[in-house]
Amino acid sequence: MLAITTPANDVQKLYNILEIQRPSGSQTEEDWVTNNLLSLEGARMDAYGNVFVEVSMDKSTTMFSCHTDTVHPKPHADYKNKLVIDPMTNHLFTDHKSQLGADDGTGIWFMLAMIEAKVPGLYAFHRDEEVGGLGSSASAKDNYEYLMALGLNRCVAFDRHYYEDVITHQGTRCASDEFAQALSNELNITPGFKFKPCDTGVFTDSANYTHMIPECTNLSVGYWSQHTIKETQDVGFAEKLLARLLQIDWEALPTSRDVTDNDFSFDDYDYGFYDRGASDMLELCEDYPIMIAEILEDYGVTVQELREQIDDKLDLVATKTTKKTQPGYDWDSPPWNTPPWSSYK
Repeated sequence: MLAITTPANDVQKLYNILEIQRPSGSQTEEDWVTNNLLSLEGARMDAYGNVFVEVSMDKSTTMFSCHTDTVHPKPHADYKNKLVIDPMTNHLFTDHKSQLGADDGTGIWFMLAMIEAKVPGLYAFHRDEEVGGLGSSASAKDNYEYLMALGLNRCVAFDRHYYEDVITHQGTRCASDEFAQALSNELNITPGFKFKPCDTGVFTDSANYTHMIPECTNLSVGYWSQHTIKETQDVGFAEKLLARLLQIDWEALPTSRDVTDNDFSFDDYDYGFYDRGASDMLELCEDYPIMIAEILEDYGVTVQELREQIDDKLDLVATKTTKKTQPGYDWDSPPWNTPPWSSYK
């Protein structure tokens, strides 16, 4: 294994992105967004903090989506990952002391390259995906009229693990089989690619737009073991995928799904303490305590951090039933529900 020194060409930009830990709401995320996104030509920040870039929207009905936050619970003192690459496989990871952040740094890299190549589309860099999709949820509500006026037919997120998924379901249907197969066919023009429609997706930001955009999907980008200190990115795969993304005629893809084909909304998810699978999770912890402890260690969770999380949950239980009377916070009108595009930076 070799520590990275000076990678060549555009791959260096990917390494630069993955080097920085950007936990949700952290100053490092804020600084990174300001320095790297708001400096883009035409970049606009909405009231929540999501950043949008339009490229030739007179020629496009496509939104591309990624998120700027990472799952790092507590950044290193210098907020940087130590990157390591296996020269035999071209796989990138860290020194196993922190998560890599390819979820979703690789998606950011794709979108910045596509903007530079002037691929037509609306590029949405969402905030707070890792803490419940809060940025895209706010965008879907506050920016509704703006987004509807664009007449968008598809939202393509770059936030899926492994190599071959074109997602059709994120809890419920989010994209048609016809669209997913057509996109798979376009991607598979690259020798060795084996993309196919997949109905076992989990939440990412594109799910929050299914009520207004017909085809909302998520693509595998070649990382795995996301959210853990063993997270790995196949750099060679990412390079080949990016090269193909730059060539696709996105407007030629079919639009088949009706936006009403959505029998379960992610707005109904409870991201609070009383999770839907709490009883099953409790049983797992009771049956496999040693294995659960090992998994937590793989995720980089320390004993001190776990104690702090438990303290926070205990406090949440004590206040959850009386949250509407909590002074100083209007739980029914969160602070991000302000008019869209209230400030451009």
